[in-house]
Amino acid sequence: VAQMVCCPALVSLSSRFGRALVLRVCLGGATLSSLLIAASGSTAGIVTGRFCAGVFAASVPVAQAAATDIVSGPQTARALSRVSAANQAGVVVGPAASALLIALFASCGVAPPLRLRC
Repeated sequence: VAQMVCCPALVSLSSRFGRALVLRVCLGGATLSSLLIAASGSTAGIVTGRFCAGVFAASVPVAQAAATDIVSGPQTARALSRVSAANQAGVVVGPAASALLIALFASCGVAPPLRLRC
């Protein structure tokens, strides 16, 4: 929901301040929201982190607009396909990598026990 609501605002901001700046801010925000989720010990913290992640995930159309700014002509479709493929690869690989890292850290005794307080 946050992604859908914030997408028009981010695209407008990228037209005004530049796509590179908006993409950098969104990347930093996505990192901070992931850290918030990881450090959270409550349901409210996780929901807040997920909301923030949704806000910063609205940068996908900005990345697509940047790709169309850089590439022209018959290469535009290829560039848009690559942006979409990178986005979907992150959706698939991200959770799998998280699960593997949690298992690795737990086997080393580094990961804290996963308990959620409501």
